[in-house]
Amino acid sequence: MYSAPLFMHTILGDKMTVTLIRSIIIYLFVIAAVRIMGKRQVGELKPQELVITILISAVATMPLQEHAIPLSTSIIPIMIFISLEIIESALSMKSLRFRNLLQGRPVFVIKDGKLQQSALRKLRFTVDDMLDALRQKDVFDISQVSNAIVETNGTLTVQKKEDSSSVPIPIIMDSKPVTSYFANNEVNQNKIEVISAVLGVKSDDIMLLTLEEDGKTYMIKKDKK
Repeated sequence: MYSAPLFMHTILGDKMTVTLIRSIIIYLFVIAAVRIMGKRQVGELKPQELVITILISAVATMPLQEHAIPLSTSIIPIMIFISLEIIESALSMKSLRFRNLLQGRPVFVIKDGKLQQSALRKLRFTVDDMLDALRQKDVFDISQVSNAIVETNGTLTVQKKEDSSSVPIPIIMDSKPVTSYFANNEVNQNKIEVISAVLGVKSDDIMLLTLEEDGKTYMIKKDKK
């Protein structure tokens, strides 16, 4: 017969062993999940990526809190989340509409030195939010800003007047015409077709084509499979 202290010690030892094994398995599984989802810093995550990251964090701890919960309670949902992320990424590559629906589009909040007040209202950005975001980019004088864009992950990209040049606008991405890359900037589709015709390249063969205000273009052709 085991003495009470020895019995309790054995029970505690078994629990610690189970916790250790589960921790290692979940740790390795979550690391694999993050690797599959791609390399991004927390501040660079798209909305759907941030949601999946939070869900994985919450689900991963469940079997560690209670040994009666099967390990599969965490592993299966995490596999589902990873699958959803892979499916979402594949659909985003195929459809610009689907991509814009999930992650939105970049928005000019300052364009050619002029504050875009309607864009600020749509983004629910106060002037204080704007100035705060600029200071985080080491810009303390808004009058020195030529262009500022709120990216789809919520970060602010700033171009100073001293570095000023027109902002290239993507008009073809992943072989698909883009008439509205920036939410408050439109490009006529006929114009896109004319430009690609002048370049002598079909849109199906273009990975990226950008257009500047002065008409300058930059093109990256698709790799041949």
